[in-house]
Amino acid sequence: MRRWMTPLIVAAVVLVAVLAAADALRGHDEPKAAAESPTITRASPPTLSDILRRDAITGFVVYSDQDCVLHSLLLPRMLDEVVRTDANQPFRMCRFSSGGGRYLPEGQIASPGGRLVAECQGGDIAVWELQSGIPKRSLRGCPPAWRPDGRLTYAQGDRIMEGKRVLLTAADLRAAARNHPNIAGLGSGLRERISVHATDLAWLDERHLVASLEIHSRFTEFQFGTALFQGKAVVGFTTNFGGLLRNWVVSPSGSFAAGENGTIVERDGDFTDPPNNLPTGRAVAFSPDEQWLAYATNVSIYLIGTPRNSEPGRIIRLPAEAQDLVWEPAGVTTGTTTVVR
Repeated sequence: MRRWMTPLIVAAVVLVAVLAAADALRGHDEPKAAAESPTITRASPPTLSDILRRDAITGFVVYSDQDCVLHSLLLPRMLDEVVRTDANQPFRMCRFSSGGGRYLPEGQIASPGGRLVAECQGGDIAVWELQSGIPKRSLRGCPPAWRPDGRLTYAQGDRIMEGKRVLLTAADLRAAARNHPNIAGLGSGLRERISVHATDLAWLDERHLVASLEIHSRFTEFQFGTALFQGKAVVGFTTNFGGLLRNWVVSPSGSFAAGENGTIVERDGDFTDPPNNLPTGRAVAFSPDEQWLAYATNVSIYLIGTPRNSEPGRIIRLPAEAQDLVWEPAGVTTGTTTVVR
């Protein structure tokens, strides 16, 4: 028994040694297991609220939807709530403005401080007290525009008035209209025979007046332009071949004015055209810090960087269909009661 077990033991020992050697060789030939890879967490793209918060875009954008219901959109949180009346009904107004702590129907313009309201009524301007509705006076002309100090100005035929005083004569308006390239190309005698009247007015400050002009000539089609006056001098002019620039809105400190198509004019007379890749605009409003212009369309509200922004022309889209809008600072409360005549 001992004689045949010894060779078996030796063989077993040799086999173990061979297997061990093979395992050792295999360890040298095979690559070591790679260390476990760290988990990579990809950052989620910023939300719209994140973008608004990063750019310090704040306040309430109050807008009217396609059913003329007013909404209050809180930025940067994008909280959208329906504005309600004292009877807890949705407040409806298709086109509107704000003044004196109230929302006013289209065409009613509150004076600085909100004590008075002016409105065109059949070619005349009616003025009344906002709180009581008591009539104050009536003037022949249209449209009206309040100066920052509360004086009322208005277009009357081919001139611009303040009370009974003529601010800009027919000759002043004709001189401004000659900046239009189609008028400048007429002969000197023909340029003198044009007629001009203002269709919209807005004051940036006590001396700078924006006036949309409609120009009539027997020798051309109606022409349209906008002039920025400093006193009687024209310090800026832009041509709009698509029609009148309407509904000028002035920024909070009077640095800019913007027409409803997104055209911006600065106090020094520079005009900035709206981005050409946006839908047709219906209304505009400046942010409280004047760095953004809210541009309302039937598709969305677009925030456009103004010349005061570090990225002028930059666009941020807010998913809200709007007919009209105003932009109020955070903390401002506007009542829902309106004096309607």
